[in-house]
Amino acid sequence: MKLRTVVLAFLAAFLLGSAAAWAQMPQMPSFSADMKISGNGEGGTGKMYFNSDRHMRMEMNMHGHDAVILVDSSNPANPTSKILMPQMMKYMEVSAYGAGPGMRQKTPQVHVYDPSNPCSGLEGTTCKKVGVETVAGYVCDKWEFTGKDNQTVWISQQLHFPIKSVQKDGTTVEFSNIKQGPQDASLFVVPAGYTKFDPMGMAGQYQRPQ
Repeated sequence: MKLRTVVLAFLAAFLLGSAAAWAQMPQMPSFSADMKISGNGEGGTGKMYFNSDRHMRMEMNMHGHDAVILVDSSNPANPTSKILMPQMMKYMEVSAYGAGPGMRQKTPQVHVYDPSNPCSGLEGTTCKKVGVETVAGYVCDKWEFTGKDNQTVWISQQLHFPIKSVQKDGTTVEFSNIKQGPQDASLFVVPAGYTKFDPMGMAGQYQRPQ
């Protein structure tokens, strides 16, 4: 598989929309969690790390490739994102606001919600509370979002965070094994020995031999 295909798969699944959302969100709790994305032809498992200083790390395996995504929203006006490819010890920088047409449609929203009005700030979207359920050991308010952003979201009453979400196209994002507490700062920086690369210029080098 071409390197560019792998990178775009990660972008479409998660990165661009969530990075932009982080720039606008309130205080983020610090915790780690296992994550599963499934449905609509997309699938993968991974690990998430969040720190209250607005740093996020996502470790994912999709299409047989490992990748790590780092998001730094400590400066809300200029969030930055990096994708690390551990198998090649390389990384690329991505603009948090550089989403292309259609990419946001597949992006799970991962940010802190206002418990009284979780669709606040989501333009063209209204929401309705439809119940209370326990997901992954956390009591969650179940909300239905309609309009520009159509999804069902289970928001933890304790974390104000979506433990589970189901998009209109069937894409499901679930978090489990949640462990609260500050995360090591080293998780959110590019490790020593990694080199920066341009995936567009290198894509042809990673095709399978004919």
